[in-house]
Amino acid sequence: MKERVFDVIERVSGMDDFREDENMDLFEAGILDSMGAIMLIVDLEEEFGVSLPPSEMDREDWNTAAKIVDRIEEKVNE
Repeated sequence: MKERVFDVIERVSGMDDFREDENMDLFEAGILDSMGAIMLIVDLEEEFGVSLPPSEMDREDWNTAAKIVDRIEEKVNE
């Protein structure tokens, strides 16, 4: 699942720097911005068949690739 999430992040951002450091802050590193975050949510919902309401997605709770993987795993297992 981790690789699938990483593939979605890379597809949305056009960058793969986060693969070397999955705890890198994606917003501070310029990998994601607010528009990229919305695109990421939509792509993750489609890829994994989950619902990710923006109201449940605090930036601090999913600002790294590792946190995004954890969140998707939680949603898939609900």
